[in-house]
Amino acid sequence: MVLALVCSSFLASSPTWEPDKPLVPWFVPRTASFGVFINPPMVSPHLRLGWEAAILSQPRNELIWVFNLGTGGGVGVPTPMVTHWQHTVLGGFGYRSDRPVFHWGFHFAAGPLWYLANYLPGAFNKFESRVVGYIEGRLQAGVRLAPHFRLAAYFGYASPFVFNAQFPGNTFVGGFDAGVVLDWR
Repeated sequence: MVLALVCSSFLASSPTWEPDKPLVPWFVPRTASFGVFINPPMVSPHLRLGWEAAILSQPRNELIWVFNLGTGGGVGVPTPMVTHWQHTVLGGFGYRSDRPVFHWGFHFAAGPLWYLANYLPGAFNKFESRVVGYIEGRLQAGVRLAPHFRLAAYFGYASPFVFNAQFPGNTFVGGFDAGVVLDWR
């Protein structure tokens, strides 16, 4: 809701609209994704805000760089875990293709992920607050609703670089990922 209001205010303040220029200023995120990591028995709903820009652009194809900020929290955490949170900053590269109606693309990104896992009092495991290296890949496909607005579904996979058996919370970082992307480049 807040995101829609911010975008609307930028649109309303723009006196003229030019199809070849970005819809919003550089500092406003270009995408928002709402998804869920599936890592049985836990799922983690998450939100990502992202910035994308073309490295190489052709009429229907773009090689892009991506930068994402995101957060998510675990639901259905396994006993004796009580809570599981994951926050990330990612950078990488991708590809986007736009046809008159159809939109598709993919990206790969890596960066640090800070996760927190809390356990029941007296459990063998103790509170975990760790930063791990993290990588993800996504494939998305959807529709182009307007020249600067796309709605797509995505799926992918994300994982820390290394799993450490001493810290069981890191086995629940990432997993299979699915959700929806709103893109207003």
